[in-house]
Amino acid sequence: MKSSLFIILAWMMLTHGTFGQAVRSMPAPDKDPFVGKWQANRDKSQPKLDARGASYIGVITREGNDLVFSSRIDNPNGIENHYKIRCDGQFHPVPFGSLSCEYKASSLVEGETKALDGKHGYWTREVSPDGREMTVSGYKDKGRKKLQSVKVMDRVN
Repeated sequence: MKSSLFIILAWMMLTHGTFGQAVRSMPAPDKDPFVGKWQANRDKSQPKLDARGASYIGVITREGNDLVFSSRIDNPNGIENHYKIRCDGQFHPVPFGSLSCEYKASSLVEGETKALDGKHGYWTREVSPDGREMTVSGYKDKGRKKLQSVKVMDRVN
């Protein structure tokens, strides 16, 4: 009886706990729709991106359960970021502070950024059904109800 109760509790924790959700929703590396090279779309983003923001190019790859980000902004001076993170709902150090993310579905990630200056950012990242567009929505609040910005990126091959 006790062992049956333990098995049921363990199963509930894995299927309903944060760790279980992150692993269950994360697609296999070769099926991850976020993997690829992305270019900022100046005209579709809101507010419309300036020349600096429009020069953003990002590459996302996977190493097992880790996401590897490489990005650059070419205008006016080159700025590059390279980091590896696990989208497991925990905060991980990145060059600009710390970041937490979690797959909510195979094409939807929800996250939070803690900048070095102490400011918090809340966001979602979603790939369109056809896989050609990624939308990063920034929010003013943790509940993600007050939309602040929408950055649209096009897949480039």
